[in-house]
Amino acid sequence: MSNPQDPYGQQPNPYGQQPDPYAQPDPYAQGGYPYGYGQQQNPYAQQPYQQGYQQQGYQYPGQAPQGQPPQKPKRTGLFVAIGVAVVLVIAVAIAAVVMVMNSGSEGGGTAAPTTSAAATTSGGATGASCGMPGTGLASDITDRVASGPLSFPVSAAPGWEKESYTVYAQSIAAAGLQKSTGDGQSWQAGAEVGQTNFGSKLDPKDAAARMIQCIADGAGYNSATSRRVEQNAPETITVDGVSAAKVTGKILVTAPNVTVPGDDVTVVVIASAPQTYAMIVIPIGRDDMAATGKAILDSLKVAKDV
Repeated sequence: MSNPQDPYGQQPNPYGQQPDPYAQPDPYAQGGYPYGYGQQQNPYAQQPYQQGYQQQGYQYPGQAPQGQPPQKPKRTGLFVAIGVAVVLVIAVAIAAVVMVMNSGSEGGGTAAPTTSAAATTSGGATGASCGMPGTGLASDITDRVASGPLSFPVSAAPGWEKESYTVYAQSIAAAGLQKSTGDGQSWQAGAEVGQTNFGSKLDPKDAAARMIQCIADGAGYNSATSRRVEQNAPETITVDGVSAAKVTGKILVTAPNVTVPGDDVTVVVIASAPQTYAMIVIPIGRDDMAATGKAILDSLKVAKDV
């Protein structure tokens, strides 16, 4: 893996300012009111016989009464136009909601626990399946690399240095060591212990099965142009007399200026309180680093009074 950086940088907002889908067109914008507001002939203009009392003539059948006002204009067309505009606005709003829902559903799929002897996955794990985000910063170390009740001695990995960023981004109080391949490639091995941060406490097998995909989706593999996970089914083990689960697998990558095909990954989740994990990441083909990773796993200790 490459040196993980802070995976929580601000991302640009993919949703720019959009036009208001609820704006209604002005039904009077074109064509105007069907009757102008100019001077009209006064239907009640003064009639003959202005002097004295006005005489009312005999009205023949069928003859319109004198002084009758013009009929009011029919507004059926106006109401139809307004109705069409409202329907269009509703249709635009529905289309916008559907587009937002579709864009959200196109994110990564949830990584399910492995049930077969070996599984291959390429989809991303969701935040819910990996746990709540941690700070990303690694904790300090002394002569031991520790998190909660789980630890291993620094002496188990001679020549390895303290990591600055956690490999498993959703961890709590993680700490670890790292070692560059030393052949000019920007690739390195890593060993880390930490505490899981799932929404609810998971069975160690379930937690371990989820974590390899989460690690592959993390900052340590941001430089890879492609990545693929192959992992085995979880197995039950004990660590320093405490029940635990172990999952092994590979993260296969293609990355610029990197000739290694990827990493061998081992995740061990301890049934401790709080729940802890140990993770070993070794570049494929580096037997010397693999021997160091095995020594770290063999030296894991669980404090019994925590």
